[in-house]
Amino acid sequence: MKLYEYQVKEIFSKYGINIQRGKLAKTPQEAKQIAAVIGGPVVLKSQVLVGGRGKAGGVKIVDDLSDVEKAAGKILKTEIKGYKPIGILVLEKTEIKQEFYLGIVFDRKMKKTVIIFSPSGGIDIEEISKRCPQKITKIYIDELLGLQEFHINRLLPLVNNDREMFSKFKKIVKILYSIYKKYDSLIVEINPLALTENGDLVALDGKMEIDNNASFRQKLLVDTENKDEEDPIELIGKKAGFVVIKLKGNISIISNGAGLALSTLDLLHKYNMGVANILDLSGGATQEKVIRAVKVVIQDKDIKGILFNIFGGITRCDEIARGIAGALKSIPEDISVVCRLQGTNREEGISILKDVGLNAETDLEEVVKNIVSTMNRG
Repeated sequence: MKLYEYQVKEIFSKYGINIQRGKLAKTPQEAKQIAAVIGGPVVLKSQVLVGGRGKAGGVKIVDDLSDVEKAAGKILKTEIKGYKPIGILVLEKTEIKQEFYLGIVFDRKMKKTVIIFSPSGGIDIEEISKRCPQKITKIYIDELLGLQEFHINRLLPLVNNDREMFSKFKKIVKILYSIYKKYDSLIVEINPLALTENGDLVALDGKMEIDNNASFRQKLLVDTENKDEEDPIELIGKKAGFVVIKLKGNISIISNGAGLALSTLDLLHKYNMGVANILDLSGGATQEKVIRAVKVVIQDKDIKGILFNIFGGITRCDEIARGIAGALKSIPEDISVVCRLQGTNREEGISILKDVGLNAETDLEEVVKNIVSTMNRG
């Protein structure tokens, strides 16, 4: 679960990381009132759960307070990557001497927490990591050992051995690490961490993502505003009791296992076919569950085909087939349906599908070829 910047900064401030003065506004009028209290130039920042706000017009510096209401109104109407802002963060403008990048993330490949630091922060950090990887430093933390002084001390030369500033920086690293652990984070990021003209270090922007598996421990952060930013089809699936993953393409994969779904995804990519969504039935799927799953995926406006990939173990192929047969009347005629059945009661399942005009294959690649040819003809 991703957090909005205003939520992240509230957490930063709570634990002692400096942030700018400011507040969340829901309307242009509120933005104007907050700017008046700040009493000087402000930064208006769109609150959406996607990156690229600055380049998309979601961040504006307003020097004349009389222009705040108009600028805020424009930002609130500006969608960024298809997402509407839930508000605007109105912040005091800060004079910046230098920008740093500081992040803590879990590296799944290394199975370790890693501190990532760069003396060149800002909106182009991704480009810097590609063009000048030597400017990015990674420090891996052993989970049993935890963060130690020697980990942070490795960063001293990267800040020009400025020991006065580094003592402040070290405090921030320790706080950020404790936040990362306390909130079951996958990533906690400050970009940029700004060195101001008066020598303070201020978090000008913040990013946090919480592990969904730990949501029961983070109930205070399970905010309805954050849920609203999930893709609608994923929310529909969640309400129906399914895990649905929204992707970019036209084919819906309904399988009884993540491995089956991923192998199907790979084969479809081989034939240059994109996947609209993936729905996992999990084990022991019933006829009613299959019908419910179909009703979920057909609400995705992008789908033009549904591919069932079922390996029957606990799940019985005949039960799946009855569900598919029962769902056919709710599937629009312009959506192709193909099935792969393998395992328990397969022959019964094939017979049920033949009675409603569908064939089922046992070879996955044959099923993929089938839906590819069907959709290409369409």
